[in-house]
Amino acid sequence: MLRTDSISLHVPEPLALIEATLLFTVQVLIARHPELTLPPEVAVLHPPPGLRAARRLLDGIRELHRALETYRYVLPEGHGDRGLGGDGLSDDIPF
Repeated sequence: MLRTDSISLHVPEPLALIEATLLFTVQVLIARHPELTLPPEVAVLHPPPGLRAARRLLDGIRELHRALETYRYVLPEGHGDRGLGGDGLSDDIPF
């Protein structure tokens, strides 16, 4: 058996990992609070604290997604993480 002092594991692209985490978080929020799928025009008179917190988290996720898009836009052309699939095109995620 080969003995080494360090272990080297392949780390996936950090932007793809962050986006996957954001999408998973959105799915969990919608599963716990289906009211999040209602259009913004439908007002809930007195939303419970959990729903208010979920809406704030969703707003934060939107901002982070916009920041990731901006970051991808300023990446050099040859960078493999520019756009989805590395082709420079971004995907319109509906959140």
